[in-house]
Order: sequence, then structure tokens, then C-alpha cells
Amino acid sequence: MARLPGRTASEVRALQPAARDAWAEIEANVLRSGVASQTLKQLCFRFLANEVIDVETYAGRERLALEWAYAIAYDSAKADDVLWSRLHATFSEPELVDLGCAIGFELGRQHWRRSVGLPARGD
Repeated sequence: MARLPGRTASEVRALQPAARDAWAEIEANVLRSGVASQTLKQLCFRFLANEVIDVETYAGRERLALEWAYAIAYDSAKADDVLWSRLHATFSEPELVDLGCAIGFELGRQHWRRSVGLPARGD
């Protein structure tokens, strides 16, 4: 049974222009730009898609961002005072807002893509 018409996420979103437009805004202003490093965001997005398996191989900002992505996606109790202290020591508040929103939006996008029968990442 077809879940929704369309072979790509863009085709599916085009079924509802307001959703398409809102997503374009998020993609342009949070996922593909912002004050947090795009490389760091992409690493977190790959982690959410289970493309980054061994977090132990990362250090510094990368490792900390992955730990936060884990807390956001899988176990919010991991976002304790110790993690937040480390986050604040490493990232500016604007970076934290940008990175956290990007992780949250990407998590939602990947879940939605899977629910309509698409791979977690793609167009």
C-alpha cells in the first residue's frame, strides 16, 4: 500500500504547499546555515541516521555534540547538569540554540521520512 504519493520527500511535501514552504525555511535557516558549524551539524545528522556508530572515536566539540544529539534523540536524562556544564564551556549560547534546534528538526525529519517509506536521509 502506498503511504503517500511521491518518490522523494520534496514530492511528498509538495502535496501541502504550507508544509513545503515551512520546511524550506527551516532547511535554509537552521539546517544548512546558522552559527553552529555545518560540519558539526552534518556529523550529528549522520549520527541520528545511524551512520556514525562509534562515538568513542570523536573528541572535543564533535564528541560533545554527539553526546547531546544522543540525549535529544534517545535519553533526555543524559542532558544533566554535567553535560550542560560541558556544553556551556564549549559552545556559545547562540551555537547551543542553533545546534539543538538543528538536531531536533533533523530528528523529526528522519522519523517522518521513515514513516512515509523513505530512507532517513536524502533529497
